[in-house]
Amino acid sequence: MSDAQATMGQTQSQKLKGFKRFYSLFRPSKADVRHADGKADKKTKKIIKGLTQVKTPEKERFIPVSYQSLVNHLGQADMWAQGESEQGKILMQDLNAWRHQSYRDRLGKLKDAYLTFSPDSDTLTAETYSDLELRQKRHDLMENMGKLLESANYERINQANLDLLLTSDSPYGLRLHVDLDAFDDVVIYFRGAGTKIVEYRDWKWAYLKKKPVETPIFQRLFIALKLKPKEEQVNELMIKEELSRQQAEKRIAKNLKLLPDGVTSKKIYLKLFKNIPQDDLEMMFPNTKVEFKLFDKLKLGLTAGGGTVAGLVGIVPKFLAAATLLNPITLITTLAGFIGLLVRQITKFFNQRNEYMMTLAQNLYFHNLANNRGVLTLLVDRAEEEDIKEEILLYTFLCRNRGQETNLSRAKTEIETYLKTTFNVDIEFDLEDAFSRLVRDGLIEKNGNNGYKILPPAQAINHVQRLWNGVLHKPETA
Repeated sequence: MSDAQATMGQTQSQKLKGFKRFYSLFRPSKADVRHADGKADKKTKKIIKGLTQVKTPEKERFIPVSYQSLVNHLGQADMWAQGESEQGKILMQDLNAWRHQSYRDRLGKLKDAYLTFSPDSDTLTAETYSDLELRQKRHDLMENMGKLLESANYERINQANLDLLLTSDSPYGLRLHVDLDAFDDVVIYFRGAGTKIVEYRDWKWAYLKKKPVETPIFQRLFIALKLKPKEEQVNELMIKEELSRQQAEKRIAKNLKLLPDGVTSKKIYLKLFKNIPQDDLEMMFPNTKVEFKLFDKLKLGLTAGGGTVAGLVGIVPKFLAAATLLNPITLITTLAGFIGLLVRQITKFFNQRNEYMMTLAQNLYFHNLANNRGVLTLLVDRAEEEDIKEEILLYTFLCRNRGQETNLSRAKTEIETYLKTTFNVDIEFDLEDAFSRLVRDGLIEKNGNNGYKILPPAQAINHVQRLWNGVLHKPETA
């Protein structure tokens, strides 16, 4: 093949790619085709049945009852042996303060570890780290974040569920796309899987009428993101799609323009949201691409195409007449009218895109709970509350049955039954976690493999006070 033929073939290939990109604006996606023939309507009706819903445990560990409500109910006289209810209340308060102190230390260590990666840091640090040290610090931070989220009774979304969610349609009527290859770390946890009513445009009514559909949501959603360096993205894209360096750099540069100003691969971005539809997970990413739905593609195609054709039908005769008569004023007026028509059609395109972006921004604004360091503080608060609720429940039920042949499995069942009958909440009580913390703090003593001894409330109060004294009077280390 000659150089001229190679150049011609490359030019034709580029033209074909350009045509495909233009055609993709108006070509129905697979999801659109399903919606047009009615199958997607069946999906929306059964969305809560699990077609695009993340598989969650039948019962969650999260206790959706406030600490104060538990104290008020557990402090009642019938929950304790004769004369122990007041001591029980005091112990619960002391244990809460002790747990708060331990989580305060935990928060301080997390903030120090996150300081290097925080995009909002307003303090200077004198420390410098090698690439290897930064990778290790990042690994340690992510590991400790995972432990904190587990303490707050969050569940991690695995890769299979993440892929499922990112290929589903948005209940807000947006079509979104996220390139996960742009990230070194994508860590997502949720807590609480509920439902809410979202209105969809019904294809049976030509998208003019909306219908309410029950859709699954994450009541709380945590996301940690770390971008890959630009050079690493370029190298991976060259290998993955067999592109030249120039082509890969151009593609990556275009993708990076989607990111907000200041976003860098050197930082780790933490986000916490509430009541996020499971099918809208793409909205949470900074590199989200907004694409047109079938309805908007048809609307823009018909209005823009029809308007342009109608304008040409009216303008061409005038233009030919002006050219024949050599009338410059009529010629300029005709051209100005045609240019104005094109501008109006292009404006419709951008207005529709702006409407998409406005919907995206509004949903993010009202669903955002915290960012970066604020996420750490909020999660520590929630983990602390979950721990203390589990501990006072377990201590109360073990204490009221002391002297009886009560095993831990029975205590777990009694606690779950109590929460169901008292607060109408059905959970999977995290017995092992609560038991291990009470043993670690000395409120429960193990006797052999299966036996245990629990301190009565009066002795437990004195023991917690000794724990406090050990912290307050701890000698400083050199």
